[in-house]
Amino acid sequence: MPITPVHHVPMKPEYKSPFSAGFLVDDCRLLFLSGCCTIPIYHKHPHDPVEETEWLKGDFAEQTERTFAHMKQILEAAGGGFEHVVFLTIYLTDMAGQDALNEISYRTFSRENPPARTLLKVAELAHPNMLIEVDGVAAIPKGGA
Repeated sequence: MPITPVHHVPMKPEYKSPFSAGFLVDDCRLLFLSGCCTIPIYHKHPHDPVEETEWLKGDFAEQTERTFAHMKQILEAAGGGFEHVVFLTIYLTDMAGQDALNEISYRTFSRENPPARTLLKVAELAHPNMLIEVDGVAAIPKGGA
């Protein structure tokens, strides 16, 4: 399954770029990830206030790490991994978290070909203390990774 990064200029190591310009994908299964956040993907409704407090604790970096851990669960269930993510939309309530996001993304995704992405500041997410939400698309080889 060819996944070809599209770099209109060379990706230099000193850029430490947390995203790529784009990807061309042939012959694969596309996985569309719902908005992932610090709250577990599946949880009971209405929320238990004690559980919710636990889910929403931590600073921006901690919530981002948990968000990516939840994404990893979905990717693995589909037979893929972070290397198969080709696009992300990231919603932040405070752009001050952007440097931490970039550092965590740089560690999490392919350094040579990180996913294309859109980064947006929003006034509020689904829960008052939620700082980040991420949705995306992964291109997973037929038959798994």
